[in-house]
This record gives sequence, C-alpha cells and structure tokens, in this order.
Amino acid sequence: MPGTVIRKFREMRNYSQEYVAGKMGISQNAYSKIENNITQLTVSHVRQISAILEVSIMDLLKDDFEIRHSSGMQMESVTKEALLHNLDQIKKKIESKSPEKHEFYPVIMALLQSVDMTMGNVH
Repeated sequence: MPGTVIRKFREMRNYSQEYVAGKMGISQNAYSKIENNITQLTVSHVRQISAILEVSIMDLLKDDFEIRHSSGMQMESVTKEALLHNLDQIKKKIESKSPEKHEFYPVIMALLQSVDMTMGNVH
C-alpha cells in the first residue's frame, strides 16, 4: 500500500507527520490518513510527497519497500577495529561542523550512535 511505503520513506528521513503535512499545506490528521491508506492519493499529493521526501514518484508507488545497495558498491572485508576507527573519524568530522546549520545533523548522529551500539555486538 502506498501509505506504508510513504511512511517508511518519511521515517528514514526522520521527518514527523507534522513536518510533511506542513510542507504540503494540509493538517497532520489529513496527512495521517494518507499514510494509513484511508485517503486515496491524488497526483498532486504524490508529487508533493515525492519532492518533500526526495524520492521518485515510482518509489512511492511501489507495493513493497526495500533498500537496494548500489551496484557499484564494492564489498570488502574490514576488521571491527578499522570500522570503529573510521566511524569515530566520521563522527569527529561531523561534530566539528556547525550542527545548527545542517538539517540532517541529528539524523546522522543517531545513525552513527545506532551503528556504534550495533558494533558492540559484533565479535
């Protein structure tokens, strides 16, 4: 259902329903009905949501939701220590920037924290 896919893309962006609804010029309640598949999507809504979430219209209208890895991505073996070191370097670079000027700063920091916690379970 499109609403479920839209919700997952919104959550990936760490946007609230209120934020997306505000950008669309509708109430949070009206937007919630879109995500819960109560209100049928209009072409206008799909275009707006696509722009706000920065995803293609086709991705919004898929029946299933999956994240695909880039086909150009090369996989290689990395030690836990090397990965933790690289994550620490990334975190330091991000922290050295002005967080108030970067809208995705909280999202990036949350992702890094999540990866860091996950790494604690890797042996």
